[in-house]
Amino acid sequence: MLKCDIWITFPDGDKAPCGTILCQDPDSRGWIEGAFRYASGYLNDPRAFSLDPEVLPLSSREYPAKRSSGVHAVFEDCLPDDWGRRLLVRKADLERTRQSVPHLLLALGGSGLGALSFGSVEDNKIHSAELVELPDILEAALCFEQGKTVSDEGLRALFRAGSSPGGARPKVLVRDSDGILWIAKFPSTRDTQPMVPIEAATMELAKSAGLDVPETSMIACGKRQVLLVRRFDVTTSGGRLHMISTQTLLRAEGWYNLGYTDLFSLMRKHSSRPEVDIPMLFRQMVFNALIGNTDDHLKNFAMLHGSNGFFLSPAYDLLPDTAQRREHVLHFDYGHLFPGLEHLVHIGKTAGVKKAGEIASQIRDVIRMWRDIYALFGVSTQEIEQLSTGIEKRLEP
Repeated sequence: MLKCDIWITFPDGDKAPCGTILCQDPDSRGWIEGAFRYASGYLNDPRAFSLDPEVLPLSSREYPAKRSSGVHAVFEDCLPDDWGRRLLVRKADLERTRQSVPHLLLALGGSGLGALSFGSVEDNKIHSAELVELPDILEAALCFEQGKTVSDEGLRALFRAGSSPGGARPKVLVRDSDGILWIAKFPSTRDTQPMVPIEAATMELAKSAGLDVPETSMIACGKRQVLLVRRFDVTTSGGRLHMISTQTLLRAEGWYNLGYTDLFSLMRKHSSRPEVDIPMLFRQMVFNALIGNTDDHLKNFAMLHGSNGFFLSPAYDLLPDTAQRREHVLHFDYGHLFPGLEHLVHIGKTAGVKKAGEIASQIRDVIRMWRDIYALFGVSTQEIEQLSTGIEKRLEP
């Protein structure tokens, strides 16, 4: 039996226990029976809200997870993928039989994004490294990614920084001299293209196109570039905003065949400000389609919980189709290929977006400047030409 206490940090910085996960040992298939129950003190707190409005309404009852991990998806949202999970395993020295999701959450403690932390009061402190440590952390991260020996000091620096949720690429959490928290996204040893400047340029392009994006900054660490993305789950008072992926809200597991229309429906159902979030989601859909962000899976969209309820998070993980996969993860009504601007406008109008055609045309006009923006961020002429075929086809009238 494994017990994992869950804490929540409210937007004002106050922290309180909000529930407990109880899990049985895995059976011979690796299946874990687990359940979650809200803390009675949390249920009586006027600030309390449902951590997952689809499957965890506020109630004193026990909620079986009914998932092989033994944990509800909203809690698994807090965990990193791939590289970050391997780092957690190393940090907590977890043997193979203890590398399950419940054990990983205990190892994560307070080092994830969002308002939730796991374990005891001592375990759930927020961890982040100092920005000045970034060069050493980068070197240690690249060695760790390649399976090379990492020095004890390098490992300690990596463990201080932790890893943010989502994606297979190396990323850590850092704090600058003003106390502002950032996600530092590193280049990978497996990169065949300069992904850091490409992502930095794409985020700048998205900002110019009217998308809500977090503040970003590209900095040099020796001969390499690192992208800093300001954490949008942190409030100005040092509190936190609860974060849940749209994959969790749509209860999608493994392979799924969902589209942007499902996201629009989700905003209508759960957003406290659909009049803002639906047009913003439309902008992101058009931008993703025109720039070729085919990696538009449901974990690359999230909702945050603020004082008035849930709302769409800023856009993140925006990249053109560097892998030339052509098919989007999310479909546009039915097809996964670029549907053309006219059909994108039709989807927007159906979702109730006013002036959908005008907005889409404006976004296309901005993206037509992509070559200049990419060059400004140091993407070479050769790399721009490699990307041009996929992008330019999408911008044709």
